[in-house]
Amino acid sequence: MTAMAGHGATTVSERAFVKIATEVAAADDRLAGTPRVAASVSGAVAAVRLGLAVRYPAPLLQVAAEARERLMSRMGDLTGITVENVDVDIVRLVRIEERL
Repeated sequence: MTAMAGHGATTVSERAFVKIATEVAAADDRLAGTPRVAASVSGAVAAVRLGLAVRYPAPLLQVAAEARERLMSRMGDLTGITVENVDVDIVRLVRIEERL
């Protein structure tokens, strides 16, 4: 994956992209554990699939929408790769008092 940056080009491996996306997705204290991230990157465009464990009773639609928006806005800034699509799966609900 290559993104043009000024006079040169920056190359971000798919593995690095997934690690960065995982950190970006995890920046929400309503999540339990580390998000599962899969990405398909073609050139400077990516599609991402997120698997989130959400702390109950957080509003699921809001958590999913904010995770999608956060990835779409931050990944371009951090990697130069535009995220065009983010599919979010809520894979688990975790009670606040439940330990992982």
